[in-house]
Amino acid sequence: MTCWAITPIKAPQNCKTRLQPALSETARLRLVANMLRHVVETTSAALHVDKVYVLGPSRHALPHSTPRLADRGAGLNDELTQALHVAAKAGVDRVIIIAADLPKLTSHDVDALAMLGADVCAIAPDRKRSGTNALSLPLPAAADFKFQFGANSFALHSAEIERLALNIAAICSPTLALDIDEPNDLADVPEALRA
Repeated sequence: MTCWAITPIKAPQNCKTRLQPALSETARLRLVANMLRHVVETTSAALHVDKVYVLGPSRHALPHSTPRLADRGAGLNDELTQALHVAAKAGVDRVIIIAADLPKLTSHDVDALAMLGADVCAIAPDRKRSGTNALSLPLPAAADFKFQFGANSFALHSAEIERLALNIAAICSPTLALDIDEPNDLADVPEALRA
C-alpha cells in the first residue's frame, strides 16, 4: 500500500493572522515555520507514510529537498482536490491531509491515520469538534471527495464521507486535536517551537 501525506500551508504573510495581537511579525512567522517543520518531520517519521508533501506557495524555510505541490491560487479546497487527483493518477492507495499547526502531533497519530481498510475514511476533529485537523482518504474509493475546509468542516467532511458510502473512523487524540488558532492557544505550544 502506498500512502502520501499532504500538509497545506498559506503564504507566510497570510498564516495565523489571528495571532497578530499576541506575537510580533517575526515571532508569528517563526512559529508558523517551526510548526510546519514539526508536522513534516513527524509525518516523515511515521512507519506507514511513503511520501510527505507541502502544498502551498512557499516551503516556509523547509529544505528544498522537501517535495512541494504548487499552489495555483484557486483556494484550499480546490487545491486539495487537484492534489488528490495527482495522487490518484500516480496510483497512490491512501492520501492523508494533515494541518500545519499541530505542535504536538506524533508519528503514532499519523500511523493511526494511515493504517485503515480500503473502504475506510478517517477524520480527526479539532478540540471543539467543529474543525478538521486531518483527513485520511482511500483511493480510488474517495477520488471524488469534495473538500469542505472552512466553518463547521468536521460535520461537512463527515457528511461527504457518508455521501460516498464509505465507512468513517474518528481519530481522536489530544495531540492530533491540538491546533493553534487563537492567542489563548499559544500556552499549549512547546517552548522549543516558540524559540
